[in-house]
Amino acid sequence: MKEHQANIKPNPQQKEAIEHPPGPLMILAGAGTGKTFTLEKRIIYLIENYKVDPSHILSITYTEKAASELKTRIINKIGNTANSITVNTFHSFCLKILRDYSNEPLPQLFDESEAIHLLLKRFDEFKFKSDEFPLNPQKAVIESFIPFFNRIRDELIDPTVMDIPSNADDSIDKELSNQLNDLKYIYPIFQKWKKELNVMDYGDIILSAYHMLSTNKIILQKVIEQYHHIVVDEFQDNNFALNEMVGLITGDRQFITVVGDDDQVIYSFRGANSYNIRGFEKRYKHNQQYKSINLEENFRSTQPILDIANASIVNNIGRIDKTLISALSHQSMKPIRFWGEEPEQLDFLI
Repeated sequence: MKEHQANIKPNPQQKEAIEHPPGPLMILAGAGTGKTFTLEKRIIYLIENYKVDPSHILSITYTEKAASELKTRIINKIGNTANSITVNTFHSFCLKILRDYSNEPLPQLFDESEAIHLLLKRFDEFKFKSDEFPLNPQKAVIESFIPFFNRIRDELIDPTVMDIPSNADDSIDKELSNQLNDLKYIYPIFQKWKKELNVMDYGDIILSAYHMLSTNKIILQKVIEQYHHIVVDEFQDNNFALNEMVGLITGDRQFITVVGDDDQVIYSFRGANSYNIRGFEKRYKHNQQYKSINLEENFRSTQPILDIANASIVNNIGRIDKTLISALSHQSMKPIRFWGEEPEQLDFLI
């Protein structure tokens, strides 16, 4: 659904999502079903028809580019009044919370390459139980240390209290048990080093913002009063920390819209999972305004292509049932699989 199609009319499912009253709304948008169009129109509808103050809207997107484009489109439609909308990525929003409410200057931002350099530079200071970690420090840091540290903060896990099975337990081998114990031992040391350098990384931003909101009721109340309406894009790719923080901010008002698709989870290695969808339903289904709407009309592909897509995902475990239907009037041939070398493939395509 292209931006230049100014007169495009929403289909019945899109219209229902756009006009839903303020309250918990889950839009399950299959691939190519006009998710961005629906999200943009819903925000505009809230402002124009429910008289929502744009300054009370918080929209969380997955990338800075998506954030910028969404805000620009809304401003182009309703004018400069939309400038006061807050559109951020999760990390940017957490950083904004810390900047707005911290009593002290924030540490400098520490990126992943700098974290890797610090861990490698001081690698010999660690005393390992693992046999493998000391053999290849770079591999250990890049493939084990950094992913583990990022994941536990995305999941709000305190590794210092993790219960790690011993190698005597048949459920885990000795080396894995030793590696987990090493990571548990290294994490607080790494946090201490960063504090001494007065730096924080992206995981620290998430953890610090969550800790601020969950332990300081005064600050939380200020944030709740600032952001009455929460809109979260790519909801299936968000992690546990974001879900918990959004839950805090929505408070008793529960004016929240999420857009996602459990068939399109691509960041599971960062803590994203399809259970976000189920968790949203569990948290908000008792609200009288709760609604879940499927967008299934696809504007990109012909039906033969969608038939293959539907057949390939229908048996995925735990998915919410939805079937993509093409909105295109013309029908193409059914896709075929062609085996061959690259020159043969190019000749075939031509």
